[in-house]
Amino acid sequence: MSNAMHPHAFHLGRHLRLDDNPLLAHAAQTQDSLLPVFALDSSVQRSPHQEAFLLASLADMQSSLRALGSDLLLVHEAPPDNVRDRYNEPPRMIDDALLPFDIAAMPHTYTPFRQRVEAAGVRTSPPIDPVTSLPPLPDGVVCPTIIVPDVPMIAQGGERAARAHWQQYRDRRLPDSYKQTRNGLLGWDYSSKLSPWLTWGCISPRRIATDLAAYEVQYGANDGTYWLWFELMWRDFFALRGEHRTRDHHDVDRTDAYWQMMATASTGNSFVDAGLRELNATGFLGNRMRQIVASYCMYERNIPWQVGEAFFAMTLIDYDPASNVGNWTYIAGSGADPRGGRRFSVEKQREMYDADGAYTRTWSAQR
Repeated sequence: MSNAMHPHAFHLGRHLRLDDNPLLAHAAQTQDSLLPVFALDSSVQRSPHQEAFLLASLADMQSSLRALGSDLLLVHEAPPDNVRDRYNEPPRMIDDALLPFDIAAMPHTYTPFRQRVEAAGVRTSPPIDPVTSLPPLPDGVVCPTIIVPDVPMIAQGGERAARAHWQQYRDRRLPDSYKQTRNGLLGWDYSSKLSPWLTWGCISPRRIATDLAAYEVQYGANDGTYWLWFELMWRDFFALRGEHRTRDHHDVDRTDAYWQMMATASTGNSFVDAGLRELNATGFLGNRMRQIVASYCMYERNIPWQVGEAFFAMTLIDYDPASNVGNWTYIAGSGADPRGGRRFSVEKQREMYDADGAYTRTWSAQR
């Protein structure tokens, strides 16, 4: 029998933290023996940056579990069907019970969805305290130390790095300017950069929203703090829409011309190609540039959204199944966009966000 199917196996999935982890807390309270497991499906293609960030997050979780007398077993196989949702469903800020509507009847587009939630006075479900003790491991199980590959990363994976980053972001009062800077292209502080850690549940959106509310009490609420919550709500919206549940990347040919155009950053537009070079070199791309790249690839180069979505899914260190599919279909006009698609003028976007050409020059030099 595979260790992934061990009778005491507890699959962590996208919940790589001790803080605010209801699934792990429940298992700790109800099981006599517990084997924390993560199934790293070797059939899923990942970029070196994406895999390195995930393995760093797993190594950090293993260290935290060992400090509690437990461990983490990494298995290189697909997760069992009965826990597959833990690997595909991103953590949410608001639980079902607090939503002011049945999920089956939720608004189709984001604005009425958000307005319904706000009208009900809901900001977040409350987080729970960190897990501080765990049942013993089953007899005879050995968990090798998880090795993190030596790949340059823009951020270190893991719960401790996530909490430290979120703390310094608030200490420096950066939530206040979030709305004004969130569409930036160069640098570290133009956005919260929380998404890589949110993706694998190294920090929970409920913890972020709760900390953000406390920050507003201390310093005052403003457009920046509201917009940070606003963007967390987008993640919940896409997760609840569930478009990712029917998405299968096995239908994408990674050798065809469309895929290669993105992989080699050769769309023919220097601004868009700069974005693809940043993505390929770092595993990250700011939200504004993601939209520009997606729009140009679909509307000017006729790349099917399924190809672009799959390319982002393989490359991004903050790949979130629900948000990735949701954003690509939104821009394609087949998802939750009330306007039926978003075709950007790339030249106008360049004038607005890279007027001095600094971003294009920076990443053109990375050929």
